[in-house]
Amino acid sequence: MSPVLEHVGALTEDDSFKSAKEIITRSSDEALSRRYLPLCHSALFFAANRTNRRRKADEAKSLCELLIQRGIPLKDHDVLNQTALFYAARRGHVETIRYLMSKGLDPNVVDTNGETALFFAVRGNRIAAAQALLEGGANLEVVNNEGNTCLSLAPTAVFCPLQEERKKRRLYDDSGPGEKRQRTAMEVLRAWANEWPAREPIPRNEQVNYKQEDIIDEANGYVVLHTCPRECAAQVRVCEKNFVADHAQFLEEQPWFKDLSPQEWCKTVDVIEDESGVAVEAIKAVVTGERPYHFTLPLVEVNSGLVAGYIHAERKPKELAILQLKVKSPHMNQGLGKLLLAAAERHSQRIGWNHQSTYLHVLKANERAQRCYAKAGFKYESSRSAKWGKELHEASEWQKWKKVNKRAFNKKSPVAQ
Repeated sequence: MSPVLEHVGALTEDDSFKSAKEIITRSSDEALSRRYLPLCHSALFFAANRTNRRRKADEAKSLCELLIQRGIPLKDHDVLNQTALFYAARRGHVETIRYLMSKGLDPNVVDTNGETALFFAVRGNRIAAAQALLEGGANLEVVNNEGNTCLSLAPTAVFCPLQEERKKRRLYDDSGPGEKRQRTAMEVLRAWANEWPAREPIPRNEQVNYKQEDIIDEANGYVVLHTCPRECAAQVRVCEKNFVADHAQFLEEQPWFKDLSPQEWCKTVDVIEDESGVAVEAIKAVVTGERPYHFTLPLVEVNSGLVAGYIHAERKPKELAILQLKVKSPHMNQGLGKLLLAAAERHSQRIGWNHQSTYLHVLKANERAQRCYAKAGFKYESSRSAKWGKELHEASEWQKWKKVNKRAFNKKSPVAQ
């Protein structure tokens, strides 16, 4: 029997590198080309999976080079549709990863679980291996069969460099043929806004499951809910980030626009800046009614079951403060802003908030929103210059609009817990 068939395990053992090289050198092409059950691996898989426990130079790469020189097929797939690159990634063999990709192995091959080699590097805390795959063009946003991305699965040590890579990729548009194009500052901000929250799995079905008793108000094929499942919080977060980008877009022509980060835009409109999962966890608490002084009411399109917008409010002494109101672009011009405002006032009464007026702030440049608020009974009250980043900018002005409620409570009601 040929030596490689007799001692194929030696290719994966860190204490027999010399023996492994001899086996490859002495074996026939036929023996080296054999596929091994149960996973249908070739000798190249065993070499890429070498342990290297003694932290010597990447022996796996040397063995892979020898095998490829002998004509072992580079792009063989096993029964899981994985290539040798998956095994190099699992072991964290950085030079082997680079070598295999340089010879033509695609880092974006997807296995039967919907995962790429990058998933294996990430799960194993192989930071350098993950970086090598990303440098070779690995897609960071692949979604596996369970709805997870590399970011949602990443241990803390790997998450930070992956998030930094995501920030870099926002700067360029590589869709379509030809070289990737550098995005404008507004396009970068919108790319950030539309990214799915990093720590959250992507559900196969994004429909919001609700009952009739969850509805506060409804009109024109839309419903406003007083509570909804925690699972819809990621959708609301995407809406919230677009709420930030919507405000920034009014100032796109300002010379200082390009100097501000998404986090600085967030600060000015009272949106949580964090991208490590804190923001979504906060939304989960609010949409399920766990925060007695805040509420978020999702707007859901009945036919699709998807979140079409939301309103976020806070209890103030004798006032209801509308902090955020967002209707997604495809659903605008149907009176849904007015619907959300009416639902917020109704819900505040429902949970016993004793307020005599409702107020909100709107940019002077946002004439569409002002028309919506005027139709809902709000009136302009005062103005102040807006602070974006660290500076006040007179070109940007916040207006306070207020509405006195027709029904004022004469006695305090307990806040619903």
